[in-house]
Amino acid sequence: MRPWLLLDVDGPLNPYAAPWFRQGVPPKGYAFHALTLRNGRTYRVALNPEHGHRLRLLAGLCDLAWATTWLEDANRLVAPLIGLPDDLPVVPLAPPAVPFPAWGWKTGQVAEWVGSRPFVWLDDEITQQTRDWLDALPRLGPHLDRHVPPQVGLTDADFDAVEAFARAR
Repeated sequence: MRPWLLLDVDGPLNPYAAPWFRQGVPPKGYAFHALTLRNGRTYRVALNPEHGHRLRLLAGLCDLAWATTWLEDANRLVAPLIGLPDDLPVVPLAPPAVPFPAWGWKTGQVAEWVGSRPFVWLDDEITQQTRDWLDALPRLGPHLDRHVPPQVGLTDADFDAVEAFARAR
């Protein structure tokens, strides 16, 4: 069974905590965009179309899906800017309860959505507690929960790890 590749926007694709982000000078490959969500809020994001290219290559091994608070807005706003299809499945994330569990507010919703299917999850909120909680779920399929630092965003090492996981399936 092909694994899911679950994508978060803020952190992995949009490295919002990078020093250059605050300075307003993106590195080669990135460009700033002002994106307005359906709720009317506008966010400045930095995206790199090369990430879309690399993700399309991985789509030969994995099925891409969004696991982000952007929900359907990721298809409408982010996907076209990085060259991804605008109809990717979206994990239906409900807003977090406060305070949220130590293993992360998205984690249970992601686990329920993927079920026993293998998956890779790229997110800046993944911690060791997230991994431990997921590893303790007996019905969950093989998975790679990869923390992507929001100061850096996706790197070659992340793409390589996803590819290795998917090829091993």
